[in-house]
Amino acid sequence: MVSLEKNKQDPLFKNIDWMMIVTVLILNTLGLLAVRSVSVHLNQPSLFKKQLIASIIGICLMSIIMLIDYNVIKYLSVPAYIVTILFLVLVLIIGEGREETGTQGWLVLGPASFQPSELGKVTLAIIASVFLERIKQGSGGLNYIWLVVTSASLVGLVLLQPDFGTSVVYMFMLACMIFIFGIKYRIILITLGALIISLPILWFSVLEKVFNEVQLNRILSFLNPEAYARTTDYQIRMAIRYIGSGMLTGVEKGTEKAAKNVPVVESDSIFAVIGEEWGFIGAVFVVSLFVILLLRCLYISRYAKDKFGSYVVAGLMAMFLFHFVENIGMNLRMFPVTGIPLPFISYGGTFMIVCYISIGIIASISMRRQKPMFEA
Repeated sequence: MVSLEKNKQDPLFKNIDWMMIVTVLILNTLGLLAVRSVSVHLNQPSLFKKQLIASIIGICLMSIIMLIDYNVIKYLSVPAYIVTILFLVLVLIIGEGREETGTQGWLVLGPASFQPSELGKVTLAIIASVFLERIKQGSGGLNYIWLVVTSASLVGLVLLQPDFGTSVVYMFMLACMIFIFGIKYRIILITLGALIISLPILWFSVLEKVFNEVQLNRILSFLNPEAYARTTDYQIRMAIRYIGSGMLTGVEKGTEKAAKNVPVVESDSIFAVIGEEWGFIGAVFVVSLFVILLLRCLYISRYAKDKFGSYVVAGLMAMFLFHFVENIGMNLRMFPVTGIPLPFISYGGTFMIVCYISIGIIASISMRRQKPMFEA
């Protein structure tokens, strides 16, 4: 009986995507080195300690989740959604904000703080996948309504904080999941066209009323950097300066200045530290690791055992993709500043743990995939 059980479990562990796991651990290690450098220069050792603790908790949760059949997650999707909604409502009532972001998005629990909107990303990927799978199986009707209601409620509550950056992540995740689900290109083009045409109307009738001054200035500074050179755009100017200062291999040890001169360098602008200390080679290495991670996620989504698993991986992959592109892009002035952290690298305990939970779910789906890895 013991040998039979062992033989039954062997294929499961053989299907662990070690390339994805190792890639994530390397990214996390590089992130810890970058945060430690910032903590030393700013004389704030708590930054590194909190990040290290969050990383250890995240790795433990990932290890546990990947051993659990992901169908259990499907059955827990509704309770997870209800709990997330309660947290998002609670943060609007007793949550605390931060001046540099203008967002009321944190629940303070003693010495620690918790950001429910980060947990909402995983919840969205799971709950939307449940309804998309049902629709794909031919059970439309109410499932269309539930898909819209659950997704819109999550996005709406995050917008009320207001957290524009995270709400865009939600919408991007949902859009990628619907694309994987299968939608006519004509509908996609019509939707994009309608959004572009309606942007001026949205700006003057909605955005100016919903967003606070900090968030509006971030958008305006992206459109007109010179007008905000001493205020909102200063962060990006400094980030670009120190990214370029690293040249090919980075500056000599002990001469780093990004940590002291770039605002919010430990999270939003951590890529400035990477560019300065490790140079072009280090920056390209980090980008390459993210490309590997995204490609592994794409492969796992393609060969998932069922549609639910495929949609969940697609949603979580979209989360990683958006954070990766937006964070690096905003530090190079390719996109407006949104406060989006770089996965596994930027400082932030809640997001670090959420990233590891996401990898645990993806690994669980990979371990139970339909086809062996690299099978033609």
